[in-house]
Amino acid sequence: MNVIKSAVSRRKFLGFAGAAFAVGALGGVSGSLYWASNNTAFLAYVKGRQNAVLGKIARDVLPLQGRTIEVSFGDSITRLVEAGVISPEKFKAIYVKRGGLPGWVEELFTKASSTPITLSFQTAPYLLNLLWPLGVATKTQFNDKSPLNGPNVGRYASTGGWVIGQAPRGGEYFNKVAALDLDSAQEAVALEAAQNTYRPCCNNSTFFQDCNHGSALLGLYELAAAQGKKVEELYQIGRIANSYWYPDAYVEMAYYFKNLTDLTWSGVQPKTVLGATYSSFSGWQKNVHKPLIKAGLVPSAQSGNSSSCAV
Repeated sequence: MNVIKSAVSRRKFLGFAGAAFAVGALGGVSGSLYWASNNTAFLAYVKGRQNAVLGKIARDVLPLQGRTIEVSFGDSITRLVEAGVISPEKFKAIYVKRGGLPGWVEELFTKASSTPITLSFQTAPYLLNLLWPLGVATKTQFNDKSPLNGPNVGRYASTGGWVIGQAPRGGEYFNKVAALDLDSAQEAVALEAAQNTYRPCCNNSTFFQDCNHGSALLGLYELAAAQGKKVEELYQIGRIANSYWYPDAYVEMAYYFKNLTDLTWSGVQPKTVLGATYSSFSGWQKNVHKPLIKAGLVPSAQSGNSSSCAV
């Protein structure tokens, strides 16, 4: 299996579980909106120079009303609850001090849902934590060859960081639960998309689900494939999800395409956006961030760290 590894490819639980789960869960809507409040070096720099241009780019990438995909949870979450992968009580406890869970999340613990999923600033943090265990636990043939499948299976941020199931750590559930009914053709669709999709926190594909975002997107791909979506549709879904989970990185990417290639966000193929060239950490730095610095479109003092594993 052709997997790109980086210095952060094998994230151990002790070093990363806090960022992967606690910060991600507690980040809430405010975490997803940090780009909009211009609290990053990139956006603060651009604000006074091309605010109207940036505003349009940001709305293209991340519309405030969100984006609805033609994929629903079905009974996947209730299956995870029945298998012990999700403990509703522990899940709810995470959100007690922040006003509790929205009703649509609580209903997923006990009822199947045919409502199409909407990714937005409000829903993205919840969806991350619902899809994360789906990616970890769903049993597939291709996960037999996953880089996680071995003696250290519980020591990644994705597996060790999942602590709100009945078992102490999510590694105990890796590739063990029939949360979705995937045939071999649907598995092939999910695997193809996962192997060609990256995230700007590391150099690993979604197939190498070593953090919560990787697991969540794999779970979303599996969910979509199980409902008959084709690989090109998965790429469209993946671009939407990654954009809301890594808002700063993808707004900057759209800014790069507009200013240095004269392409609008909708004019760039989703598979191109999600590939290692632009969406891996090293690819994003080399092919998005540094060219913008060289062109004088972002401050050279900015660190170039596109995102972390927390929403």
